[in-house]
Amino acid sequence: MRKKILGSLIFSVIALAAVVVVNFFLPRIMPGDPVYTLIGGEDDYVTQEEYDYYYQLLGLDKPVSEQFGDYLRGLFTGDLGYSYHQGGDVADVIAEKIPVTLQVALPAMIISALIAMLWGLRAGSSKSRMLDRFSTGFNIALNSVPTFFMAMLAVIIFAYELQWLPYGGLNSVIPPDDPFLYFLDRLTHLVLPVGTLVAVSTPAKYVLVRNMAAKEQEAKYAVFAQAKGLSGARVRIVHVFSNICQPFIALVGTGFGKMLSGSLVVEMIFSLDGMGTLVGNAVTVRDYPTLQGCLFVIAVMVIVANFATDVLCALSDPRQRLGEAYE
Repeated sequence: MRKKILGSLIFSVIALAAVVVVNFFLPRIMPGDPVYTLIGGEDDYVTQEEYDYYYQLLGLDKPVSEQFGDYLRGLFTGDLGYSYHQGGDVADVIAEKIPVTLQVALPAMIISALIAMLWGLRAGSSKSRMLDRFSTGFNIALNSVPTFFMAMLAVIIFAYELQWLPYGGLNSVIPPDDPFLYFLDRLTHLVLPVGTLVAVSTPAKYVLVRNMAAKEQEAKYAVFAQAKGLSGARVRIVHVFSNICQPFIALVGTGFGKMLSGSLVVEMIFSLDGMGTLVGNAVTVRDYPTLQGCLFVIAVMVIVANFATDVLCALSDPRQRLGEAYE
């Protein structure tokens, strides 16, 4: 187990180093001049003196190697640069926006995992072929729907046609003063974006759980547990799921990056002022420091999530724990 965790740690460090290099050079090969974007003018309206001033202000007059060195020093000291478009330190801007993204991504990941686990176990062990076929076919069809289309469909149906839920923002224009009512107002505004992510991320997990549960349901230990008189729910949760939890944990953990990317799309559609909006604006205006900072933070979160998933998978595998005990 220690070897597996150490190997995962080494791989994470290598992946982080690759992200740092790509993150530095990717914005610089994008089309467009950041100087003209910064000052909001074209070459016909900008003097050479103004252009040179902002060119030096952005640090673009330095050699690429020196810019890369400054970038690395900033990462080690926690300085992600200064955003002239946002008017503040990039680290402070990200710290303000990232809670919005996590409020959408984390609940969606947890709810999606629970639905996929319970629904997949039920369908995989069900004696009703109609229920199994309907559930599996529905999830396979749902898995083909893009995130942006699902979000737009949710807005049209639940916000405009039925008018059950607000279509955007984290709170009402005039939020309630009472803390409890404020909390309920926030939950109401999160239903559509979180529900959209749940809808597009559940099918893949469901199919995995359903297929493995159907196979494990025929195993001798499951048949013996049923013969002892244990309830179907107990057999599914205690016995069947305990034998398929490792690949399920791996799928949920490694899907965190997909959940974040989906959250970025959802934020822009539902007008949530989070990392998605920040990245979109940074790309539009060629804001190098903000774009680099956002991509670096997102990459670190994904790498940490993948490493934590590897550790949980190793700890949940009794063969590795017992194997280490006998070494």
